Amino acid sequence: MNRKKFIKNAGIAALFPFVLDALQACNTRQTGNRIFVIIQLDGGNDGLNTLIPLDNYQLLAASRPNLLIPENKVLRMKGVSQTALHPALEGIKDMYDDKLISFVQGVGYHNPSYSHFRSSDIWLTGSDSATVLNTGWSARYLQTRYNGYPTGFPNSEHPEPPAIKIGDTGTYLFQGNEMDMSIVIDPAGGFETQEVEASSSELMGMAGRETKSIREMLLQAQKYSKVMKEALAIPFNHSKLYPEPGNNPLADQLKRVAQLINGGLQTSVYLVDLKGFDTHNTQVESDNTTKGVHANLLSKLSQAITCFWDDIQCMGKENEVAGMTFSEFGRRIMSNASFGTDHGSSQPILFFGSKVKHGIIGTNPVIPEKITVNDNLALQYDYRAIYASVLKQWYGASNEVISNVIPGKFPEIEIFKS
Repeated sequence: MNRKKFIKNAGIAALFPFVLDALQACNTRQTGNRIFVIIQLDGGNDGLNTLIPLDNYQLLAASRPNLLIPENKVLRMKGVSQTALHPALEGIKDMYDDKLISFVQGVGYHNPSYSHFRSSDIWLTGSDSATVLNTGWSARYLQTRYNGYPTGFPNSEHPEPPAIKIGDTGTYLFQGNEMDMSIVIDPAGGFETQEVEASSSELMGMAGRETKSIREMLLQAQKYSKVMKEALAIPFNHSKLYPEPGNNPLADQLKRVAQLINGGLQTSVYLVDLKGFDTHNTQVESDNTTKGVHANLLSKLSQAITCFWDDIQCMGKENEVAGMTFSEFGRRIMSNASFGTDHGSSQPILFFGSKVKHGIIGTNPVIPEKITVNDNLALQYDYRAIYASVLKQWYGASNEVISNVIPGKFPEIEIFKS
């Protein structure tokens, strides 16, 4: 059994409580810290029905007639004539018009894998398609800031966990050389930590190594419990835009992230996810292509980001927080007979925040005149160029640090304002 499956089956995620609504609004400590929120769209998002190329609309119509969003239903963004949004993305459209959104077209990597598991690992670790890495790209960067982790942590300089994953399992994104650098939080549970012996007799072989690793992770969670509880105890009136708990899992996760940020936690990176994007069938309703599974998912994405950003603005932390979306791959250009799409290659990436350079980076994808089921969207930007640009422009990482974190050399993409 590999490490990821072992951790998942062990159910080691630390659980944190819902905090009762408070009477005091926007009471927060200012930290000046740079926080980055990564949203994983699990399953492979259909970029062509998310960011719609109007200049290729007729060819798009011929390629996917059973999925096509009617041109009179798309959402047009301010100052953009050739690209539009899915009608479910009203909140994202408003944020774009307010200069809070940036898109990067055609993001992926050469020789793409169409396996969910392998491609997810590639995106999380920062490898190429022919290389297997056992550490996450974010963890490798965090190790340059938390030198020697976990030994000596937490401490007075770094009382917070380096990273936080909201959900029920760990992730390769935060897997460091020694151990997972994140605390895993279930947004639906209360916060409890179990007493764990610092040392005990170990099993032999792989079972012993994995048992020791899990013990170390639980011990580390215990060490961070005080600062986590303190952050969650600080009162905060969340945005009124949030849906009722349980109606939008991504909104629930981002609400917890907002609670921790408001509490003064200086954790540098969070990972949340929205599952269900593997839309091989019933991606749309047969009699209304603006409705269906994909529309519901995009609506949840738009609502969650909008609510979360309203919280961030309420805190006055617009200049300290930014985020992005990614999926393990995109979908094919041509639709299938089941009102769906199959695994594809490149995808558009969404960035949000006051510091992003507003607009659309790259060009609309080209749709072939003679389309086949094997045709894919062309690669415009290697995803590792995205990561390297985030490290440099958002965190201020040096070129030397970036070259050690992200294997290979990639051109910088101007994602954030200078």
